[in-house]
Amino acid sequence: MIKTTLLMSILLPSMCFANVETFKPEFPKFDHTQQNTQTTKVEYLGFATLNAQVKIPTYVVSIDNPFSGDGLFNDIAPCTTAKTCQFNFNLPKAYETQFKILLLSGIGPVLVPQDWNIIRSSMGASGVASAQLFSPDQQEVITIDNTASCAGCGMHQATLYFPEILKKSLKYEFGAIQDKNKFLNLVKVNKHKVYFSYQIPHYPNKTHGIAYYADEDDGNAYTNFQKIEVSLKPEHKELTRYILNFYQSTH
Repeated sequence: MIKTTLLMSILLPSMCFANVETFKPEFPKFDHTQQNTQTTKVEYLGFATLNAQVKIPTYVVSIDNPFSGDGLFNDIAPCTTAKTCQFNFNLPKAYETQFKILLLSGIGPVLVPQDWNIIRSSMGASGVASAQLFSPDQQEVITIDNTASCAGCGMHQATLYFPEILKKSLKYEFGAIQDKNKFLNLVKVNKHKVYFSYQIPHYPNKTHGIAYYADEDDGNAYTNFQKIEVSLKPEHKELTRYILNFYQSTH
């Protein structure tokens, strides 16, 4: 990763982040064009072992190479082979057939429902990565973001979950996102991590997620923001806990 400097705030177009946006909960739109325009190759690696008892099918997701513009790119760490693919995570045996693990470039391992589809998995040359997965009926969704070393991207998005950095983000002209209508419920785990939830209008269940943020003032090598959020129907709400806890244990 390239160490972020204040120069990035000069290079990033201030007009992109100059305003303060108001958070509005919305269910992501299912976009077939993303599947058609992006190359996403999913390869079966084998079974990952969780706590030496539960075995989960694991897949490597290759995407268009963001560094050379030629061929495909993937990151299979920590599963260089099926034999090394082990996670210290407690998943009840009863859920063994309900999940799979995806190794997403720029994001890492993610536990997702077995029959879900990858709608978007992308990564830029700076390492900024995002992914979106939908249930077969497109009524449930998981969204994941990692801003890598992009200072403006990370600080701007993080202001919604870490309001204490809002003034700093505005100072650097990165802009901010505010929860002016109090939709968000935030539980601060520590300085760098929060649990959050909110209600999407007309959706039958709350969205739950985890957000991480750190910057150079914390001794971090660069400014970084990471987030996962899960919107599942009430009948699948038990899966949310395992999806989020697995992400938390591996990131």
